[in-house]
Amino acid sequence: MRKHYPKSFLRLILIGFAFVALPLMVAFAISLLAVDRLAQQSAVAVQRSAAVARNGKQIGETLTGMERVLRQYLVLQDAALLDDYRSLRSEFDQTLLAYEPFLTTDDQRNRRLAVASDEKRLNEMMSENALVDPQVALQAFTRLVQNADDLVVDVRNGVDGEVAAMLGSAQTIRELLVWLVPVTVPLALLIALWFRHIISTQLSQFDAAIRNLGRGDYQRPIRVRGPSDLAALGLRLDWLRQRLSELEQQKSRFLRHVSHDLKTPLTAIREGTQLLDDGVPGPLTEQQRSVVGIMRQNSLRLQALIEEMLNFQRASQAAALLDLEPLALDKVCDNVVSDHLLAAAARGVRFQRMLRPVQVEGDADKLRVVIDNLLANALKYSPRDGVVKVMLGAESGKAVIDVIDDGPGVPEGERNRIFEPFFRGTHSDGPKVEGSGLGLAIANEYVAAHHGRIELVDSEAGAHFRVVIPKKFKERQA
Repeated sequence: MRKHYPKSFLRLILIGFAFVALPLMVAFAISLLAVDRLAQQSAVAVQRSAAVARNGKQIGETLTGMERVLRQYLVLQDAALLDDYRSLRSEFDQTLLAYEPFLTTDDQRNRRLAVASDEKRLNEMMSENALVDPQVALQAFTRLVQNADDLVVDVRNGVDGEVAAMLGSAQTIRELLVWLVPVTVPLALLIALWFRHIISTQLSQFDAAIRNLGRGDYQRPIRVRGPSDLAALGLRLDWLRQRLSELEQQKSRFLRHVSHDLKTPLTAIREGTQLLDDGVPGPLTEQQRSVVGIMRQNSLRLQALIEEMLNFQRASQAAALLDLEPLALDKVCDNVVSDHLLAAAARGVRFQRMLRPVQVEGDADKLRVVIDNLLANALKYSPRDGVVKVMLGAESGKAVIDVIDDGPGVPEGERNRIFEPFFRGTHSDGPKVEGSGLGLAIANEYVAAHHGRIELVDSEAGAHFRVVIPKKFKERQA
């Protein structure tokens, strides 16, 4: 099933950012709404509590004034005191009416009606034409005060219940916020990791393509799936692959033609010098024989250079030409060392072998070339009566080969170029060492074909080369 991608990589990143921010924004919105609701509830609760307290105080003060006037009237029987009582009664009725919005239950409403009824009966007793029994009037007033106090307490308890409910809401909101944090943050992280995987998958296509180009694999087409701009960049990379493939083919043809064109006259030169050296045209003087020797030596050197150029060309394509088989790497190392014993004896150099049995899956011929080039390089730079150490071991599923000599070592400025093709060191100590500069480059190509690495290890004296290859060969994924 074909995936649908945004038109640009930037848009993909922005979409990913929006998805990551979405749960955080939802959590923020929920928190904001909950806090706003709590703030509104708090404001209402504070206003109601203040109003209830104010009205309760007002009722208490009014009832106190009414009691004082009532007692004075019962003693003095002064009609003017009735006017004061009616004024206080009117104030009491207004205060009682102000309680209406705070009455939330039927019990509270019934209690308010009872207070109003008690006050009405008391007012009827206080009319000018009625003969008031002080004892009855005071009992009626006491009942009014008691009912009014009960009403005030009941309403205050109701408001306190609202405050308690508000505190409960605050606790609920707190629990909600505590729950949102451990949910939304991991969710945002999971979404971020998901988009990171999507983006890294897009970029990994370029990484794989560039690695294939770096390994010289020009046959595999480059197809990039994703946003339009990345797909267009993939097409440019595929165009580059085709151009590199053409250049590689041209280089291969050039090397084949040059090697063929050089081998033909070189063979004639070698045969001619051999005939001269054998005295076929006639006897040679000592000076002539010396010139023939120089010609033969340089023709052999030229042939070796041509062979190394061809070997390097084949090494560049080693990954596709590996003949893999299980082999005992210690035996390969031992055989290569044995091949160099005569050359080492001629220079007065001896080998020190420390080879542990190690089984690997690899190409025996190419690994032999790697070890052979390292030993040849060590012999070139080793002083007379020097020692070349050859060690083989294993660690973490990998085989490790170390070749150490007593030579002058590699200068610091040349360490980064030592494995470049045709690079020859410029060390000034000791006699000049001839070479094509391809030995280490070929070894590097063959080791890379086995998915390993070759490196120059820091050492106090001499050069220390280390080769690390996996015991089990695994095909790399594109």
